[in-house]
Amino acid sequence: MTTKISSPPMKEANRLTRLWQDHGPNTYPLDISKLIDGALQTSDFGGELKTKIGSYDSFEGCLVKTKNTEKWTILLNSEIENKRRQRFTYAHELGHFMCHRGLRDRFEDSDDTLNDFRDKIETEANVFASWLLMPANLLRDEFSGIGWNTDSLCEIGNRFECSLQASALRFVGLSNKPVAFIVSRDGMVVWGSKSKSAPYMYMTAFCFGDELPKASQALTAHLNGETCALPQDSGLAWNEFRSANESQYFDYSGRGYQYTCIEFVG
Repeated sequence: MTTKISSPPMKEANRLTRLWQDHGPNTYPLDISKLIDGALQTSDFGGELKTKIGSYDSFEGCLVKTKNTEKWTILLNSEIENKRRQRFTYAHELGHFMCHRGLRDRFEDSDDTLNDFRDKIETEANVFASWLLMPANLLRDEFSGIGWNTDSLCEIGNRFECSLQASALRFVGLSNKPVAFIVSRDGMVVWGSKSKSAPYMYMTAFCFGDELPKASQALTAHLNGETCALPQDSGLAWNEFRSANESQYFDYSGRGYQYTCIEFVG
C-alpha cells in the first residue's frame, strides 16, 4: 500500500469505526489499545503501530517512526492525571498515524498543541480523535434528547469517557441546532466552533486572542470567577439580530480554560 501524504480525518476515523463495529468487540467506551493491537494490525494500513506508556518530561503524547522502517510507536505520558484527557491524547496520536504519517517522522504534542486549532494538522488530529471516540451513528440518538449546556455535555462525556471539550466538538459538528462552543482563557478566545445553522457571530473566525464580547455571560463569568452550568440569557452579545443563551464551565485542573456553550434563540 502506498502511503498518502495526508488523508481526511473524518474518513480515517470512520474506517476504524467500521472495523471496530463490524469486526471488533463493538463496545463503548472504545478501547484504543485493543483497536490498535487487534483490528488495526490485521488490516493493511501501511505501517506497523505499537504503544509505549511511560513518564515523559517534554510531551503528553508522541508519534514517532523508527528510522528506515515502516514501524511507528505512540508514546503516551503516564503522568497525565486526567484519564479522559489521556484517552483523547492517545486517539489524537492515532490520528497523526492514520492521517499524517506521510508528512514527517515525528509528531510531539503538549497541552498547547492539543489545543491549537490554528494548526491544520493538530486540528485534523483532534477531529479524528473526537470522531473515533464518539461515532456519529451512536451520537445522533444521544444528542437528540439533550439540551445544549455544559451539564448535558458532561453526561455525554461520561457515556464515552471523553472530555467536555471533545463532546462539544462532536455536538457542534452533528447538531441541527444553532449552537456554538467557545474555549477561552484569561478572557481571550483560544478556539471556537459553531454549527452550520448558527448565525454570523462577532467572532466569526474565532481568532486566537480575540476578547470575549463585553456583554457576554462568558466575560462576566471570567471577571467574577463564577461558573453556571444552566443557560443564562446573554441578549445580543454574540449577534446583533439574534439573542443567545450561554452556560459556562471552568477547568479546575490548573490549565485555566473556560468553556462556553451558546445557543441562539428566536
